[in-house]
Order: sequence, then C-alpha cells, then structure tokens
Amino acid sequence: MPYMERMSITGTPRAEDKTQKRFSFFLTQGFSPLGFVSALEVLHTANRFLGETFYGWQSLSIDGLPIACANGTTTLADTSLDKAGLSDFLLVCSGFHPEEHCNEKTLSWLRKQHRHGVNLGAISTGTYILARAGVIGTRRCTIHKDNADSLREMRPDIDLVDGYFEICRNLYTCAGGTVAIDLLIHIVSSDHGEGFAADIARQFLQERVRSACEHRENNKGLRLKSKKLAKALDVMEENVGAPVCAEVLAKEANVSPRHLQRLFKKHTGRAPKDFYLQIRLNHARRLLLQTGLPVFEIAAASGFASHAYFTKCYREAFGYPPVGERKRAM
Repeated sequence: MPYMERMSITGTPRAEDKTQKRFSFFLTQGFSPLGFVSALEVLHTANRFLGETFYGWQSLSIDGLPIACANGTTTLADTSLDKAGLSDFLLVCSGFHPEEHCNEKTLSWLRKQHRHGVNLGAISTGTYILARAGVIGTRRCTIHKDNADSLREMRPDIDLVDGYFEICRNLYTCAGGTVAIDLLIHIVSSDHGEGFAADIARQFLQERVRSACEHRENNKGLRLKSKKLAKALDVMEENVGAPVCAEVLAKEANVSPRHLQRLFKKHTGRAPKDFYLQIRLNHARRLLLQTGLPVFEIAAASGFASHAYFTKCYREAFGYPPVGERKRAM
C-alpha cells in the first residue's frame, strides 16, 4: 500500500502501522510553522525512502484545541498534553513570546517527560520553555538569536551556544526555520547511517549533511557586534597554523583576558579557546575536501602538533575522523 495511504490526515500513523520511533511536537499558540513543517518533511521523506512507516508523529497543544500559527493560519492538534503519553522524541515549537507559555501545567508535564527519559528538543524559541522547566541541565543548547539575550539573563548558568542547531547527549535544539531540516537529518542518520542521511540531504537540495560546527561559524556577523571581538577573530584567522595564546589574543584586541572571555561568552556562547578550535577544525575540513594534502600535513597546517589529538578533536566536532570525511566526499 502506498505510503501516503497508510497515513492519517494529520500525518500520524494508523494503528496497523509498525512505527519504530515516535515524535511528539508540542506547539504553543503563535508558534512559527516553518520549523515544524521542515522537521515533518524529513520524517516523511525518510519513511518514503524506507518504504515503511518507521517514523510516526503527532502534534500536541496544551488542551488539544487548534493552534494559531504566527502567520495567521491554524494547525490542528492530534491531542492534548494530558492524553499524549510518551514518545521517543519530544520537540517544543514556540514563537515570539515563549515566556507566555511557561505555565505550571506545561512545565510540570515537561519535567515528567524528562523523568521518563524522553529525548527532549526544541525548535526556534522552544528552548526557553525547556530552560524554564529546568530540564536542560549542563547540556549545550541553542535558540533563535532574537531570544538568546533574554534566555541568558533568565538562566545564566545554561551553556547556550550562538549557533543554528546543537545536539548534546539527548538534547536536540535548533534556532528554527529550515535549520530544523539539518537537526532532523542528524537524528535520522543515527538510525540509518550517514549514506541514508546524505540521500535525504540531497532531496532537500543540500550537497551534503551539514554539521552544527559549520552553522555555528558566523564570523562576519560577529564582527559587527564588537570591534574588539572582530580584532580577536582577525588574529585567530591569521594564526590558524600557529595558534596564539589567550594573553596574546587579549593584548591584540586591547582588552584584558577576562574581558575577552566575557565578550566571547556573550556573543558566541563559547570560550575563546573553544571558538579558536572550531575555526581551526573548519579550516582543516576545507583542506580535506578541497585538496589532496595528506592528513598529517592538514593537521599541522591547522595548528595541531599531534595527529592523534587532531583526529580526536575532528571526530568530536564532525562525528567521524578526517580519513572518513575524505572517503565520504568521494
């Protein structure tokens, strides 16, 4: 039976389908629909490629009633929070004012999902609601850029990254929009492999599966935030092959090392050394994909004295070793 005939109107698999993984999307009033639809399209495409309903999903509202989208349209909810049960993944989708949806019923329900081991995540500003529920902990996360400052003020202890999407243990967050495609492709990749994920990426006219580190590097925008930060970034990019220490960076930017730490934490969500490492790894990735240089030469050209340490850092950043990166591109 064709895939679409096996699905209900809302997209939730019928009872006879043998769904392997279930997703719940909690939609708040005024949520941005683009991220929600982008996420669904990845799951729908994965099912189509597999020829079976491996992924199922349902949309939730706090009371089971229809939800008004930010663009003025209305989305039907499959069920309410009270009747939703447990899924494998729960993604919170919110809009311009997430603080308006941090009522005790919602927060208590999210804590319950967390206690039961559900993989939690957020699209756009849903991260704010997860933070208010106290379920993020020490895990790295991201949020739509317009809400980053308010979240940092509300929860300065949270490891908030100025990026497009982040996966940290079993927490999955993205800044919204079509970046939800990248987030969901990575989830699908963990189930069916990198080759399958690459096929889905190409279906969405992406030349490859994009990593969180690629999205996170946005130095042009960062330069507009602070002249001192811009100078530090210049020094980093001019010294990729021979990294300078934090004291030199601070001196070149005409600030104290402590002030430099604060600048990077405020505008990138990361320490200077971590951001510097990201720049070097992205440089190495470009060399791997665009040249035929041996891996040990690329490591040296990116400021790594140890091949083993380079491989370790590369794997942590991109999910596979440098040699694997090159094989994937062939």
